[in-house]
Amino acid sequence: MTRKKNLVIIVGIILLIVGIVSSVFGIRKLDNNIYYNAPDDGNYYVAKLNLNGATSIEQKTIRCKKNDNGCYVTLPSAIRDNGIVLGYSDTKDDKEPKYNIGDEVFLTNNVDIYVISYQENTLTIASSNVDFIETSMLSCKAYNSSKTCKVTLPLYNKNGYENKGYSTSSESLTGFIYAKDEYEISKDTIIYPIYSTSSRHQSINVVKTFTYGDSFIEIESGCRESVYQELLSYLDEINVYTPYMLIGNKITFLVDDTFDEIWGSKYVGMNYGPKSLRSVDIRCSSRVINDYYATMVHEMSHSWDFYYAKRMGDNISSQSDVINLYNKYKVQKEALFREYSYSNLYEFTADMMRYYYFKYYVARNPFIKLDYPNDVKETLEKYICISKNDYTESLCKG
Repeated sequence: MTRKKNLVIIVGIILLIVGIVSSVFGIRKLDNNIYYNAPDDGNYYVAKLNLNGATSIEQKTIRCKKNDNGCYVTLPSAIRDNGIVLGYSDTKDDKEPKYNIGDEVFLTNNVDIYVISYQENTLTIASSNVDFIETSMLSCKAYNSSKTCKVTLPLYNKNGYENKGYSTSSESLTGFIYAKDEYEISKDTIIYPIYSTSSRHQSINVVKTFTYGDSFIEIESGCRESVYQELLSYLDEINVYTPYMLIGNKITFLVDDTFDEIWGSKYVGMNYGPKSLRSVDIRCSSRVINDYYATMVHEMSHSWDFYYAKRMGDNISSQSDVINLYNKYKVQKEALFREYSYSNLYEFTADMMRYYYFKYYVARNPFIKLDYPNDVKETLEKYICISKNDYTESLCKG
């Protein structure tokens, strides 16, 4: 009897110890063989769940009991304040989930799993005073741990005024970012198109406006359709060979009388305005003494020169190798380019591109003299390469 009593006491002690251990370590087996807060004794695979920009998650670790091949865990729910949870992935930068909430994931080792989510940010453009804008509202998605995303600002136009870009204040006199630039936003934001009287100091009667790729076109009253259609055909070819020269331009075709009054009778084209948004006036005329195609290439080359400064910090015309060429050929008795090209570095750079274009893209010899040395070609092709590769200089070395 004493032995039986001792045996009962011993069994009771063992059960008590087991109960205490179970209570301390929180071991509990679920129907789907998932264990939460299981002891890390090498018998379990662990999935660590990372918020990755989400606000909260039901469980931060999930474990399952190993068997011969592996075991399954079920992915819990997650929340992102002011955003949407899409699911989970094993790569933190994914924008599309690999797994949905509630999916069973088969583990064969310990893994990190990331919540995939986004927050949508909206940009509103207060555009009631402009005559045209491509869109007045844009949105983008900031994924995962990022709070910001980028939108590309639309083209806009107010007839008779010069675009100055966009600002966060309606009272600003100048913008800080321009059409076709990327603008980073971290929340719902409002910006304003900024414009002022054109630097040509004269309003014109615009009868037709439209976008052309990343540029904006204005047609003055009296400019015959047959003429401006021919000018547009030149733009079509420029866009084929050198599309980087047509970013951020406002191009206006002016009749002879208006052009003569504003700029004088000896010019065919004029390029002016801020670095990132150049205004280009082109004579809308059928005068056979002028090569309008060459004029447009020259003026678009100015725009490229200034846009290069926006992306890279300095104009092409201010680079040391371009300055060296300018000084080298300016002093020669027989000038390499037109005499006008040596009036300043801007004109020299534009005429270099003008000559390069009509030697290597569209043949214009003998109307344009095309006999120039390789140092001009090599210098220009470096900047052409950088521009073609989205202004990534490292892709154009060597």
